[in-house]
Order: sequence, then structure tokens, then C-alpha cells
Amino acid sequence: GEIGAVNTVVNENGKLKGYNTDHIGVTGSISEYGIDPGGMKAVVAGAGGAGKAAAYGLVKSGADVTITDISAVMAEKAATVFKCRTAPFSDLRQLVEKSELVVHAVDSVHKAIDPQWINGSQIVYDVNYKDSLFIESAAKKGFRLITGLDMLLGQALPAYRLFLKDDPLGEEMRKGLEDSHPYAISSRIALTGFMGSGKTSAGKELSKLTGYTHVDTDMLIERETGSTIPGIFKNSGEAAFRRAETAVFERVAKMDNVVISCGGGIVLSERNRDMLKNMVTVWLHVSPETCINRSRGGDRPLLETEDPLEKAGSLLRERTGLYAESSDLMVSSEGRDPGEVAKFIAAEFGIL
Repeated sequence: GEIGAVNTVVNENGKLKGYNTDHIGVTGSISEYGIDPGGMKAVVAGAGGAGKAAAYGLVKSGADVTITDISAVMAEKAATVFKCRTAPFSDLRQLVEKSELVVHAVDSVHKAIDPQWINGSQIVYDVNYKDSLFIESAAKKGFRLITGLDMLLGQALPAYRLFLKDDPLGEEMRKGLEDSHPYAISSRIALTGFMGSGKTSAGKELSKLTGYTHVDTDMLIERETGSTIPGIFKNSGEAAFRRAETAVFERVAKMDNVVISCGGGIVLSERNRDMLKNMVTVWLHVSPETCINRSRGGDRPLLETEDPLEKAGSLLRERTGLYAESSDLMVSSEGRDPGEVAKFIAAEFGIL
């Protein structure tokens, strides 16, 4: 489409169709505050994904939009597509001071807009939902502040309808969003995911950040049985390993202040999945290709086939629904080192 990006992919009779609901998130959340942007003079700072979605939605709503970005090329391209104005990023202060509606679609760390530029009669839409720059000044000056939480909810409502063909419970979703760190009080964090997803290394890093004890179920099984995982598979079979895995997990699931790195197949047991639901469970996701690359040189009994990539893909497809069913949060560890993964998880828990 005109925005050049999708955030929702739906299987429609066997064909994948992409939609972008971000622009609906912007205009819908503005409407929720009883504001009609039609005819308003608006500036959008940032021509990335969120900025383009905001500009598109506001133009469609009849606003007089100027989009600007530190990359003049990006801003000019967006302005051409959306048929709105553009201006040099160096003019941002003047643009902000002359606008009725200000959209801040730049990462807060850049501090592109000084809150002091805003007056009490303006409306500020800050797409950043974790660290808005404008909360304190909005309280002091009295200008209307709409945050990225509103956009997040606004784009999720139409996406929900597209996915499930049903009306979402908007108020319940908002309550969940307003609880900014719903997992922070948990004393048990479990990491699940396919082999090679980095559960052990990320678990060690996360234990440092939380101060929790780190337990790796596979390592505990090897220590208690005196055998390696491949050895258990070879001598006793997978069923025996799964029984040992559940017995170990039942014990560690009773511990407090613990980060548990689980074996890749722990979700195969309904008993294990039930225990995972009683703690905060993070599913670390990687592609089959990454799984194979990270597992080279290691003993992986389930991948000892002529085509390990095909086998990895098949196993991952079989387990994906089980990982999803038993997890609270999915985090991609693709292209991230263990420290980065741990910091991302900790930030979600409000630790960082």
C-alpha cells in the first residue's frame, strides 16, 4: 500500500494478505479523545514506519500535514506519496510552534522536540509508549498528550478483527496495557524455545540482571543421571529422557527467585505446559537455519538425519503451537547476543 509496510498478515483462504493498521491506530486514538484532526495544521517529526502511518492517517482525515525527517530523502518520498508538505528538519522548532497537532515519531533518545516548544493549546501525539518526553511538561502546561499506548491499542483493535473476525474487548486490553510491567512480581522466569535459541546463555545473563538463581534443566538431568543427553537418548530412548525431564522440572518449578532454561522439547508434555503457565514463560524464537548454524559441532540426537535443516523445520512447526500456548512473551533471539536478549526481557519486566 501507500505506507509501504504491513503489520498484520492474515491467511485468507490459503493466501497471505498484508494490512497496515498503524494509521488506524493514530486516527482512531485521536478520535477517542473527541478530537477531529480535519483542517488542523499538523507536523509529523519522523518519516519512519510510525511517522509515515501517522502522516497517512492524518492526510486521510483532512489535516494539513507537514512531514519532516533528519533524512530529507525519506521525508520527501513520504510527502510525495501522501500528497502532503515537507520541510527541512532544521525548521522543526518553527514547524512545531505553528502547528495545532504535533506528532513525535522519533525515538525519544534523540530528543528531537524540546517540550518547551509546546504551548498549552496544542495537541501532542508521542508514538513512544515507554518513555515519552512530554508527560511532565503536559502536566505543567496543560496541553493534550496522546501517547503511543493509545496508538498501540488503536492499531491492535482492527488487527484483532482481521485475525479473529470478532470484536475485541477494548477496555480489557487497555487495562492490560496500563499495567506497564505485568510480570515484574514473578519469582519464576522460564525460557523455552527450540534448540539453538540461546536459552542457556540468555538465562545466565538474565540471572545476573535479576539476581535470581539460574537453573538449566538439561544440565541438571545430566548431573543427576551421570549421563549426557545424547547418551540417555541412545541407551534409554527419548521417552525415558522426557520422564526425567518432567521429574526435574517439577522440582525446579517450586523454587523461588529462579531463571529456568528449559530443554527445547519441554513443551511436549502437558504436565510441563501446565507448570509453565504458573510462572512467567518467555519463548525465545529462532529460524531453523539459525538453529542449525548454532548447533553445529554439538550433539543433537533429534537432528542426526541426512537433512538436519528439514528435520529442524519439521520439529519447529510441530512445537510452535505448544510454545505459543505455554508462553507469556515471545522474543526473537535472531541476530541478538545473549546479553541483548536478557536486557530486552528485563526491560519488559521493568527491571531496567
